[in-house]
Amino acid sequence: MGFLKNIALGALGVKTYQNVYNKPIVTPPHGYAIRGMDQKGLGAKWVVKYSKKHQMNLTHSFRISGKSTKSVSIGGDVFLVDWP
Repeated sequence: MGFLKNIALGALGVKTYQNVYNKPIVTPPHGYAIRGMDQKGLGAKWVVKYSKKHQMNLTHSFRISGKSTKSVSIGGDVFLVDWP
């Protein structure tokens, strides 16, 4: 039982490390606000939640998958993505 516990704690440590040190920096275009970011799985897959500043009661989201993602276009607006 100790071996499985060590594996579970190790996986939790890896996920915590990725959440803190490998989190992408998303810069929204003018008129938008980032509401939150959630990591999906153990890789570099993130869900970014955002709202327009004049419609803060509506939340939309997009996915970032992989460190090769440098920008995401939503309509005519571009969110910039920087990886550490």
